[in-house]
Amino acid sequence: MKKLSVLFCLLLTAMIASTAWAKRAGPKPVTPVVHMGVTYVAPNENGREGKIEARNEKTGKKLWDVVVYTVTIDPSLEQDVQWVFITGLAVRDNTLLVTNEKNEQYTLDLKTKKVEKVKKDRKKTP
Repeated sequence: MKKLSVLFCLLLTAMIASTAWAKRAGPKPVTPVVHMGVTYVAPNENGREGKIEARNEKTGKKLWDVVVYTVTIDPSLEQDVQWVFITGLAVRDNTLLVTNEKNEQYTLDLKTKKVEKVKKDRKKTP
């Protein structure tokens, strides 16, 4: 019985330790958006880049993809805590608005595939 208690304590300690050192949780799924027969998705396969894929709405066939942003990784820090995933997509006119975990926003022109970072308005102090 004493051996079983010791084994249980060791197992419990190992479980707690592994949880404490666990990598960050994966990204939450991003709801795809559909515009003019094309479905736009953020696969969030890798937190080192924010990528958008355009797929045929009916067949699901990939038409193209674009890297919206890349994350510069500091090799002296844990990599996974530096990852930045896409959190939201929205279509306005012929532009896809992409939002990430840092609340940064980018526009993707759906015709030219040109990407621009949305500049935040800085409030001026009197």
